[in-house]
Amino acid sequence: MKQGNGPCHCFKPDCKDIRMPKSYDQREQGQRGGGTPDRPGPALRVLPLRFKLESRSLSLNFFSGPLWRSGFGLALKIHFPGIFALLFADQARLGRLYALQPPSRAVHPGDVFDLGLSLFGPACDHAMACTQAIAQLGDMGLGSDRGKYALMETCVAGSGTTPFFIAKSGLVAEPTPIPPQTWLEHSAGNIRELHMDLLTPLLIKKDNGLLRGPFEFSLLVRRLHGRLAQVCEAAGESSPLLREIAHKQNELAASVRLHHFELSHAKVKRQSARSQETMIIEGLTGTLCFQGNLAPFTGLLALGTVLSLGGKTAFGFGGFGIRVHQNG
Repeated sequence: MKQGNGPCHCFKPDCKDIRMPKSYDQREQGQRGGGTPDRPGPALRVLPLRFKLESRSLSLNFFSGPLWRSGFGLALKIHFPGIFALLFADQARLGRLYALQPPSRAVHPGDVFDLGLSLFGPACDHAMACTQAIAQLGDMGLGSDRGKYALMETCVAGSGTTPFFIAKSGLVAEPTPIPPQTWLEHSAGNIRELHMDLLTPLLIKKDNGLLRGPFEFSLLVRRLHGRLAQVCEAAGESSPLLREIAHKQNELAASVRLHHFELSHAKVKRQSARSQETMIIEGLTGTLCFQGNLAPFTGLLALGTVLSLGGKTAFGFGGFGIRVHQNG
């Protein structure tokens, strides 16, 4: 509850007076100014939130991305309409300031599971409101059956810190964006083999057509570059990837080959809130194995796991993980 004239920091789902302080400290705020000739203006901010949830009566199938997107938007519209406009407005349709990473497995009552929400640029300033919206959605219920769940804790993925929100304690810290260089400058050593696990259906195009089979590594690198550029443009912030590095990656990617793959097609039903029409969206799931000199790409791929890849990332599509094999 609020005390005196100060902001409330209890961060309980039923509190009506939550005020969101900025999600970056003065040191980082200073770093956002200026820029370089190659990266003018403030650098891209990334804040990957990970929610630990416990199902009360919630049951979900393998892929529930559109359902989470709809519920998240509804909770924001009711409780934080200004932030709803920032994330869901018509003008943001071509470059959303967030990406969902829904559970990659079925959920049953009593299960503990994770939900990911990556925020970009200005959306990072509203991480606590987004966290409260996810908590309130658990009380409202998700889907036509109004399945309930409880938010247990929330942390910033990749930060190596303790959760900033714990259900029993409330808000214990303010979440801080992570510089993209944290991923881009990551080195895993001499990598000659890499497995890419498509955790949620991937929608990726080639020659203006949706791919329905395996793809070459060079296409993957180009699409990751494009995804990063899209996020930066939507956020109005500069790319952390130097042009000469991106150019070199494109050159080196041609020598990496697809070794083997195990892919399947997932068909997802989605009902449009605008037209009420039901659409079938088909994407790729499974695993691809690439071999070659992969060391120059591990950082880009690591950042890609936070950004997600391909179309409809705001609906939870395009989530992937990577596994690397070091060359002794």
